[in-house]
Amino acid sequence: MQSLRANVALVLAVMVSEMVGSHGASTALEVDGKRALRRSRADRVDAIAQSFHVLEIAASLPRNATKEQEDHILKTLQDQVAHLKLTTSKIADVEGHDAAPEERARLVAARSTMKAEDQKMMEKMDAWSQRMNRKTRLGAMDVISKLENSIHLIKKGALSGNKEAAEKLNSVLGKMSSMAGVGTGGNFLH
Repeated sequence: MQSLRANVALVLAVMVSEMVGSHGASTALEVDGKRALRRSRADRVDAIAQSFHVLEIAASLPRNATKEQEDHILKTLQDQVAHLKLTTSKIADVEGHDAAPEERARLVAARSTMKAEDQKMMEKMDAWSQRMNRKTRLGAMDVISKLENSIHLIKKGALSGNKEAAEKLNSVLGKMSSMAGVGTGGNFLH
């Protein structure tokens, strides 16, 4: 809700400043606002979508798989891990860029022409963006960890008769689904 308020406030601030005619402050506010709203949103959405996709894959795992099925499942999960790691590194790069002294100095210079209210709003938007990047990155790292654990358990025989590995895999998959807010019932392997 707070991000919606910040977005609405940004749009209103841009509209008001354009109507008043303060073009210098308006342009800086508009550019900073667009940059803040756009910053790594595609990577955040991609990481979240990938996490849900992996959960869908995990939910369809068979109890007993042939060697070919197991190899296909392992390759799919490994591809998902690689993709999530890439997305996570992109988010970390954005965080690093935003924290760079040059970027901070540029933002300070751009905001020095803004009104105090606009500066506060931009600071809130930056804080929101940083918080969302951090939460997305940490969530993706948690999913990666659980996927790598799942891969290990599948290699150990969770899908080919090893009951202990299958129980542990069910536990890992249950934790993954609870992260996504999905009720499980506790039994993933069909």
